Amino acid sequence: MLLSQNAFIVRPLNLFLMVCISLVFGISHDLPDYTSESCTFKISLQNFRSILSWELKNHSIVATHYKLLYTIMSKPEDWKIVKNCANTTRSFCDLTDEWRSTHEAYVTLLEGFSGNTTLFNCSRNFWLDIDMSFEPPEFEIVGFTNHINVIVKFPSIVEEELQFDLSLVIEEQSEGIVKKHKPTVKGNMSGNFTYIIDKLIPNTNYCVSVYFEHNDEQAVIKSPLKCTLLQPGQESEFS
Repeated sequence: MLLSQNAFIVRPLNLFLMVCISLVFGISHDLPDYTSESCTFKISLQNFRSILSWELKNHSIVATHYKLLYTIMSKPEDWKIVKNCANTTRSFCDLTDEWRSTHEAYVTLLEGFSGNTTLFNCSRNFWLDIDMSFEPPEFEIVGFTNHINVIVKFPSIVEEELQFDLSLVIEEQSEGIVKKHKPTVKGNMSGNFTYIIDKLIPNTNYCVSVYFEHNDEQAVIKSPLKCTLLQPGQESEFS
């Protein structure tokens, strides 16, 4: 289960690539005429949902709402409006049901408005397998006398294409010593998963972080630490 972030106005290299691909596949897209680089984009997998977020570089621009459109570079299709983000006041959009292939390049267009006036347009190309960052899953820990139960919370249903060949990592820290655990998750990463860190020392404080590693070895996003003191004779202690 569980990058350049600068928006660009179809920069020369990307435009060149798009033109070449279009010529090879006989594809023609009507690309808007952009005048400035207005946005910073980020695509991330959050609880196995593909979330595109954006931020305006010019903070003096205040948009009342946004409209998000996209097209697939390899297909001769017109711009498609994302229905749940056609008139949104939020600075993010859930694209889980729209972007389902890790092998396609998605060309994104964001329009910002104040009332009926268009304030800006900005665009970005995305390859999910390259540009996606992976947020850590939710988890809890329960401490016992000499072991810790780590309960990782995955959604009840996770689409196979959204698992990205991810490896789950549980990191244990105590008294300056860090140990990595890489449990094997059989089948799909769905539902709760419990991992036991055993052979621990009683009356000792342990902290745990959980995160995903991707095959491309890109930078990982670790969860905040959760800590517990293992006290003899006490069933559990959680903070």
